[in-house]
Amino acid sequence: MSFTKKLNINWRIIENVIFVFAFGFIMSDYWLYIYNSVKGKGFIGAVIDPISTHNYYKSVVAIIIMLNVTCLLWEILSLIIQLLKQERGNTQGYPKYKLIFKKVLVNYKPSFLALLIVELLPKLLLIHMFWIWFPYFQKIRLFTINLKWYSWIYAYLCLEFAIWVYHFGSHRVRFLWCLHAPHHSPTELNLTVNWVNFFAEGYYSTLVYLVILTLFGINPLMFVTIVFIATTWGMFAHVSERALKNGRLGILRHLIITPAHHRVHHARHPLYLDTNFATVIPLWDWIFGTLQPIKEDVRVDYGVTRELDVTNFCDLYFGEILLLYRDVKNARTLKNKFLYIVMPPGWEPACSAKTASALRRDFLKTNPALGITSRNRILSAIKFWSKMYKPAPVQASFASSVEKL
Repeated sequence: MSFTKKLNINWRIIENVIFVFAFGFIMSDYWLYIYNSVKGKGFIGAVIDPISTHNYYKSVVAIIIMLNVTCLLWEILSLIIQLLKQERGNTQGYPKYKLIFKKVLVNYKPSFLALLIVELLPKLLLIHMFWIWFPYFQKIRLFTINLKWYSWIYAYLCLEFAIWVYHFGSHRVRFLWCLHAPHHSPTELNLTVNWVNFFAEGYYSTLVYLVILTLFGINPLMFVTIVFIATTWGMFAHVSERALKNGRLGILRHLIITPAHHRVHHARHPLYLDTNFATVIPLWDWIFGTLQPIKEDVRVDYGVTRELDVTNFCDLYFGEILLLYRDVKNARTLKNKFLYIVMPPGWEPACSAKTASALRRDFLKTNPALGITSRNRILSAIKFWSKMYKPAPVQASFASSVEKL
């Protein structure tokens, strides 16, 4: 066995040991929260105490957080129960539990190790860049909105626009995709996928949020609240099919981004690539044509389009950066080196047939009906009725210009 192969095996063992410790530590923390809630502290206190001071939004947030925690624990327990049932009678003893452990690794190892990296980073890197950059961006503020109820609606729609811009850029710029790709790498969607983020991605997202919210005049007192609302619902949108089978949430699927929408976003089928960038309100997805509902006849498989062993954490976390480095290094011209960095993932100097937009476009050529959304229907209706009710002089002028052509 070569030295490189031995090193790789030993490193994977070290990763697995770290995962076991991280899993035990984080799960014990969650169970402690549940235990304190039963005793009247924890969740119960977080819901009841704000009511006495009329801070009702804090109670709502506490309920959503508890819902996330409960779903997370149920996801993990249901997976273990399911695996035990599947392997009953098939294998016995050590091989049985080794197989179950491997399947747990596939589902949760990336999440727990990614969370551990963020928690163990030096304090300097953990300081939220929002508070560092905030004073400088206040200097470019042109106006500031008030704190009336309608201003909060405006502020949140501006935040959703900032989220859309940041998220769209993360999928369409190769360097930014290197930071975002770890989040899309897990082959099963569950609440712990929220933890799988490259630590440096927060710098980019914070920069985008600050620029857009400042230019749109959002009151600084609103920043933390609206971001917290979006983050809390965004976490819930990752809930697994084991905890919430359908995920469409009934009539709400027409009004908000549901777990079903976000499952589409994490899917690697050509129809689903680079869609549903919003977090709560799908307004900007609808306007820019990136809203894609889930289709019964198109399977949702999670993960990235390249071959990847998700239990190889180094490849999952740093693989895209290494691949970008290889492409930039091998590019023959300075122009192509730059384009590899800023063009979409899959772009090559010779062609762009492997980019997400090209793959989706090619798929829709043979399956156009699958890409039709409410936006297409409304725009088609507007186009139809505008032709029907066009004034007679305009119609005559249009007809004569066509005859001339």
